[in-house]
Amino acid sequence: MSIKGLLSALGLSVALSATSLYAQAAESVKVALGTEGFVHMPLFVALDGGLFKKHGLDVELIKFKGGGAAASGLASRSVEFCSCAIQNAINAKVKGADITLLGRLVGQYASNVVIHKDVATRLGLSESSTVEQRLAAFKGLRLAVSGAGGSADFLVRFLGQEAKLNPEKDFTLLYLNNGAAMLAAFAQHRIDGFALSSPASDSAVIDHKGFTLLDMSEGMVPELDGYPSIALSARGQWAKEHPETVKAFLAALGDATQLIGDKPDEAMKAVRSRFEGVNDEVYAAAWKNNRKSFPKTPYLTEEEVERAIKFLGEIQKESIPGNAGDYLTQVR
Repeated sequence: MSIKGLLSALGLSVALSATSLYAQAAESVKVALGTEGFVHMPLFVALDGGLFKKHGLDVELIKFKGGGAAASGLASRSVEFCSCAIQNAINAKVKGADITLLGRLVGQYASNVVIHKDVATRLGLSESSTVEQRLAAFKGLRLAVSGAGGSADFLVRFLGQEAKLNPEKDFTLLYLNNGAAMLAAFAQHRIDGFALSSPASDSAVIDHKGFTLLDMSEGMVPELDGYPSIALSARGQWAKEHPETVKAFLAALGDATQLIGDKPDEAMKAVRSRFEGVNDEVYAAAWKNNRKSFPKTPYLTEEEVERAIKFLGEIQKESIPGNAGDYLTQVR
């Protein structure tokens, strides 16, 4: 073999060895999802855009039936992280689970409420209707959410309370497993509407003659404007024992939020295959409608956690013990 050929072979050997070492060094972690859609977008961008790999992590997503189930999966050690409603982590902690909050995936309560356009017309609603009129329209409706104790479930119950309505008496809450099931039920008029994030909510409006009753991604309800609805959590002891893994995970999410903010077209392309069943019009609308809901950083503040504690107490009509420091581990 010539010297050039030998060097080339050695170079290839070194490259393969480096790749092998990288593969061995990548730490495998599982993440529970309580729902689906754009509320997990920084997570999707970090995964599909190779940002987790950049930080030495091999990430697998595990879908559960609702945020409560996802938090239970975290507590039972089925996964290392949970991307689910911030309330799920707080509730799990209150019930004795060793769960701690670490960060946020969105900076708005971006599960939009959509109803049929003909239902909106019957109720006298239009684009100019006030928030109060939109909330009052909940009365008598059949509304679907993805799971008991999930982000949208908490949202609809809170909005009902804001309208002085009882979700057990004044309107009907139905639990359907995913966006596809909700859209099918919506198209067949088996439900009057649903609460879920994009792109399902956008598809309902564009493809199925829907009306956006409440655009939560725009902060339409002042009490929830800027609320970190979907949070990242882990088991407290595990987080203490794996601080570098936690830092790497949050760093990858930070890269993802920066990419979404600075290069949205690149971020859109990175995750397009994840939503291959969504047509281009709906996909573009979903990105446009959610740009404001993505945070600039994935890090939670104590003020945001205090807000979540108050929100949860109001929904469950109980006092949540402790303060933000009892539920949040700040890692930088």
